[in-house]
Amino acid sequence: MTRMVLAAWTVSDHCRMLITLGRRHLGEDEIRTPLAPARAEAVATLRRGQREGVFADHLPAPVLAQALEALMPALAEENAACPWADPTGEAAATAFLVAAGVAPPRAALQVQEVIGRVQAAGDG
Repeated sequence: MTRMVLAAWTVSDHCRMLITLGRRHLGEDEIRTPLAPARAEAVATLRRGQREGVFADHLPAPVLAQALEALMPALAEENAACPWADPTGEAAATAFLVAAGVAPPRAALQVQEVIGRVQAAGDG
């Protein structure tokens, strides 16, 4: 999930604009169809995490996925406005994991570990 959020963050500003325009001009149903594979992957990941006790289970995985999906554009919009610049997505990914039910210290550590692995892979 962390890798998915960090990858989405790198294109979040472009996607945010495209999704906003798509919703405005095409309608919500037309936007849901191309996003369905990503949503299905997120739901599967959340279900697996809920079974393993990683993510909160107070909501069914599809509902939690929908809520988290709404969180990303909101974070991207705030980041674009620049009151808290988050160029790497570290804060956004941490917030995302916390919203999914991961304890804040564990979420921050997980994000830092993934960023470290990605950076190490890029160096080698």
